[in-house]
Amino acid sequence: MSGFITTAVVREALASIVREMRRAMVRSSYSSIIYEGYDFSCVLIDAEGQLVAQSGEDHPFHIIPVAASVSHLLATRRAISPDDIFLHNDPYTGGTHLNDVAVVWPVFVEDQLAYFIVIRSHWADIGGMTPGSLSGGAQEILQEGLRLDNIRVPKSGESEALRLIFDNIRVNEEAIADFHAVLGICRIAEARLRRLIEKYSFDVLRQSVTELLDSSERRMRSMLLALDDGDYSYVSYLDGNDPALFPLRVAVKLTISGDNAHADFTGTSGQIAAPLNAGPAIAPTSVLTILKSYLDPAGIINSGTLRPISVFAPERTIVNARAPAPCGGLNEVRFAADAAVLGAIAQVIPERVTGDVRGTSNHTYIGGFDPVRNKSFIFYEYPSGGTGGWSVHDGNHAVRAFNEGENVSIQSTEVVEAIYPLRILQNELRSDSGGAGRFRGGCGLIRRVEVACPDARLSVLSDRNIIPPAGVNGGRSGAPNRFEVVRDGRPIEATDFPGKITNFLLRRGDVVSMQSSGGGGFGAAGERALDLIADDLADGIVVETSLAVYGARRDAQGALERDTTALRDEAHAAIGWLSNSTEIHVCVASEALALRLRLEIGQMVELVMERGPSVRAWIDEIRPGRDDSTIFLAPKLRPLFAGSVVTVRALASERPRVRAAESPAP
Repeated sequence: MSGFITTAVVREALASIVREMRRAMVRSSYSSIIYEGYDFSCVLIDAEGQLVAQSGEDHPFHIIPVAASVSHLLATRRAISPDDIFLHNDPYTGGTHLNDVAVVWPVFVEDQLAYFIVIRSHWADIGGMTPGSLSGGAQEILQEGLRLDNIRVPKSGESEALRLIFDNIRVNEEAIADFHAVLGICRIAEARLRRLIEKYSFDVLRQSVTELLDSSERRMRSMLLALDDGDYSYVSYLDGNDPALFPLRVAVKLTISGDNAHADFTGTSGQIAAPLNAGPAIAPTSVLTILKSYLDPAGIINSGTLRPISVFAPERTIVNARAPAPCGGLNEVRFAADAAVLGAIAQVIPERVTGDVRGTSNHTYIGGFDPVRNKSFIFYEYPSGGTGGWSVHDGNHAVRAFNEGENVSIQSTEVVEAIYPLRILQNELRSDSGGAGRFRGGCGLIRRVEVACPDARLSVLSDRNIIPPAGVNGGRSGAPNRFEVVRDGRPIEATDFPGKITNFLLRRGDVVSMQSSGGGGFGAAGERALDLIADDLADGIVVETSLAVYGARRDAQGALERDTTALRDEAHAAIGWLSNSTEIHVCVASEALALRLRLEIGQMVELVMERGPSVRAWIDEIRPGRDDSTIFLAPKLRPLFAGSVVTVRALASERPRVRAAESPAP
């Protein structure tokens, strides 16, 4: 045994190495997505492929899959030498999407493989069919760029394989410079690690790491043991990119049994020929992220944390895709998986959960040629949105959420205008975008970017443009995302499906408008204190027309007072049940309910839950001749409804329409 104090010192020393790596990345990188956006993560992995150290600032969707990447490397590479490094981005073997390239740096001690230093960072481009590689139109992974499955290259950074890679990506000067910066950082990290080994010995470090992992396991098991045993199910939805497949679903059944948790994603949509798939490392990432965040947010994360958790994700679904499914939008799928696990665990700990976050990465690329600087450029941004309200406080405005790590909310206007042929016209909070509630969700933002070069190409890969982030415990949904192009003062059609744009040709003076979603609310909006509503009105967070949602109005003197008038967009309804074969997202409304809420075929409704997120469904039929308010649901939803009555809330969101085919030219 290494001793408690020695183990604690080793833990902090390892974390300190990773923190130094992060600072060096920010200071030495050439790409703005690194030094401004912080889209990278650094970790230490042991020789068994176990995550042993991270900084606390790294991204869950980077660091947890890294362990899977290294485990795959160990399983497939029999010979690893001290001079090797490996490049990995393959989503089917532990990667995320192709732009996130991991540099895996082995460390040997006395001719024995001891550790891996790993930096996973977002490359501005990795090839593919669009500048920036990510777009809403990819139908197979080859269209998203180069797939690197632990490509072996020397630590010197000089090889024909690297030349081949860099010759096939855009804006490769940045990529080459950043790559060599990563190599330098790994060398320094190895030196720090060797100094630690010299001080304590390799055996003591191994014993300390074993104790760290065991301690994290015990900690997570104690948290699970405090929960009520049972099966808890929930389904979350994605917009997708095809009206015929709408909505895509992520279904989970979370089983708590003593000090173990098992998540079963059976019922999730099959993989699709669109960039809304994720590889096998992402479902475990979502389960761990949610359970850790809501059960034990203070403890460190390592592979020991994951030991009490098992996950089954059916192959060839959007949470466990196989080639050639494109995985550019893995974070869109991950956010939906996060929401599904949150919806399940909320049934156990409703007082601890939050409203949903914006639920998408909002990948936005503008690329082209800058004639003033005489070089190609790729501007990449991912505008953040509001976070969810929680039991004692409102959500935050336009920031990264708990499940994202330390990515910045938005890039600096001054930096953008200094290095790109673009102008930032507007950057402000999006009023009334946070979901109403006793504690409302935070607002998203409005970001307007003007093109200042002759032409450029726009690609957007986003979700939650139709299905908004959900509220919890009676709270309301936030506003959905919205992307548009404004030309000569008028919006123009840049896509045939919201949030998915591919290589749209921009002209000088065009304005790209990004409006990000707000977070979901917590608790019934009518319970919000009047003084908090007044503050929100004064700050422009909510607008006067939203007072009715909060059960408030102005009196004759203009002061706020309570309004007990029933809301037009929600009503109590009896629950009826459809046939057992009914899809889980399908519902039928009685004629009386449809008239009361002004429902139409294809419209989305929420079934308001007192414990956890609202349940979403879409009106498939309005049943005539019934004068009672009834909502007919799929029997798969029975476990969620103990009573015979539910509050139905109408949303403006509708099922996307299939556009009529254009007549062929004569």
